[in-house]
Amino acid sequence: MPTRPFPKAYILLLKTHRLTVFLTVPQNSTIASLKSEVFSALSSPVLHEHTDSGPGLDRIPTAPGEDEEMFGADDAGVNGHEDGSGNEEIPNVQSTDDFELCRAVKDRGKASAATTYEVLDAGSPIRGLLSNWEELYMQFRDEDGNLIPVQVSQPSLLDEDEEDPTRPRVPPGDGSVGKGKRKALPE
Repeated sequence: MPTRPFPKAYILLLKTHRLTVFLTVPQNSTIASLKSEVFSALSSPVLHEHTDSGPGLDRIPTAPGEDEEMFGADDAGVNGHEDGSGNEEIPNVQSTDDFELCRAVKDRGKASAATTYEVLDAGSPIRGLLSNWEELYMQFRDEDGNLIPVQVSQPSLLDEDEEDPTRPRVPPGDGSVGKGKRKALPE
């Protein structure tokens, strides 16, 4: 079977805190160009806009300055952040030097071991280093320039209201049932 060719564009998932950013980058890109794309996404006004989860929002502002009137000066922390955004946990970045991109390193044979993260070199090309649909993580720097540990929350695959689906216990059948035959479950 022939080997699968490299994709023309990679789709990468960048995760930090509760935020996931989907990035599409050409295969000949470097990690440095990927970091500039990430910086653009993190400094986007969409990330810092008001969300409609705050109190008193029953419509979308349509005129310039109307959103300030709706939120008011004393509602600055509507969603837990000074600017009213719901992304209070994500540090503000001023340049690409304020964070590093890394990927999770999985220890083989140790399912319960803590995940470690490998920082990616900015000069490395993406082709051959990363795979398509790979999850990358952000490590921010503190005021002293030291890397802060990766902070990411993985959402639950089950609904909060949904219980763990378990099969009903089958009562032990009598010995007259033939081998390999199953009795229909009672409803």
